[in-house]
Parts: sequence; structure tokens; C-alpha cells
Amino acid sequence: LNVQTIVIDPGHGGMDPGAIGPMGTKEKDVVLDIARRLRDRLLASGGYNVILTRDGDSAMTLAQRVEMVNSSHADLFISLHVNALPQARANVIETFYYGPPTDEETLRIAEQENRGSGILTSDFENMIKKIGNTFKEQESANLASSIQHSLFTNVKKYDKDTANAGIKIAPFVVLLGVDAPSVLVEISCISKKQEELKLNLPAYREEITSFLAEGTTRYLARRNLQIVQGEENDQKVRRKNG
Repeated sequence: LNVQTIVIDPGHGGMDPGAIGPMGTKEKDVVLDIARRLRDRLLASGGYNVILTRDGDSAMTLAQRVEMVNSSHADLFISLHVNALPQARANVIETFYYGPPTDEETLRIAEQENRGSGILTSDFENMIKKIGNTFKEQESANLASSIQHSLFTNVKKYDKDTANAGIKIAPFVVLLGVDAPSVLVEISCISKKQEELKLNLPAYREEITSFLAEGTTRYLARRNLQIVQGEENDQKVRRKNG
């Protein structure tokens, strides 16, 4: 149950730029830089093997990402993206974990992210069956909640117009296919020009990274505490029965 390997997934890449801001900033570049920074922070915290699905501007299908994550025996998976919302007045932050869509907007986002996944229909149906995995669902929800809370509450201090879209359930292929607890984080809203300007500043990207790291490490600390407490309870039961 201990987390040893964490995989961070910078969305898009190569010929797929992802969302593009009014000034031409590409989602694929922003999330790659933040993913590298997050990897370095988690490595510095010690005790974890941290892998990126891509460490350059390379194209990867969602099927290839899923295969890579599962073959690395990941214990945790974090996919990083940047929102692009039409006529967005606020910097919208939201975090998803796997499951059926909760509303039409969530379904629209999932269909957009799943496009060109390289996943066969039969494989997608098998992924849907994993929704019954209670452990993965609970831990994914816990991780999503911790990251969303840290990211939103901290960004809100810098921008009062930041909107908390909360944690949501969505059938993202990359979350359904991965065996480990997994989340997809929309860390910012690139379609808002003021936010796009900030996303081009290395210092702001480092701030975003620190908030992501804070949410992740808080989740890991709580999970490790639960494991320790569970082991202590098991020992008490054994001594009582022995």
C-alpha cells in the first residue's frame, strides 16, 4: 500500500498543442515545464521514484500513456492540463478523478481530451468495468480533493477572481486505463488573457508547482498515517488473540 512510484503526465505534446491562449501560449509547453518542476520537488522530498510520461515535446497517444504508466507499476498518477473556456471571466480550477460524467460540461471536456486516444472500443469497455474498484476510487477522490484544495486556496490569494469548480468525476481514458489512483488537474485557465500572461512567468509556474506539491504531499502524509495506524491496530488484534 505504500506509494513508491509516482507518474506525472504533462498533457498533449508534439503535433498536439492542447489549448492555445489569446497570445499563442500553448498548453503543452506550460504543463511540461510545471511537470518537470513538480517532479524535482517530489524527488527532493525523498522516498519516491518520480517519472514523467514525456520529458520533451513528444507526441503520445492516451493508449501509450496508459501502457507506460501501468508498465512502470505506478502507485499514483497525476495528469496536468490547462483549461480553455469560452468567455471565461474567471480563472477556473478543477480536478477530476475517474468515473461516469456528472454533467454535460464534464462529458464535453472528457470527449475533447479522449479524442484520438488510440483506445479500442473493447478496451474502453474493460476500462469502464474498473469503476467498481473501490480502493482506486476512494484514493483518487482523496488525492483530487487534496490537490484541488491546495491549488485553489493558494491561487485565490493572488487572484480574487479565481473560481473553484471543485472535484468532478469524468470518464477520461487516461484515468480509466491507469490501474493506480489517478487524477487529472486543470491547473489554470489559459483562455483568460491575464492568466496567460502570468503562466508565461517562470516565478508563477513555480508557485503553481508548489501548490500542486503541497496538495500531493499532504495526501501522501495522510495515507501513510492511515497505513501506520492500520498496522498498529493489526498488531493489537494479534496480541489480543495470541
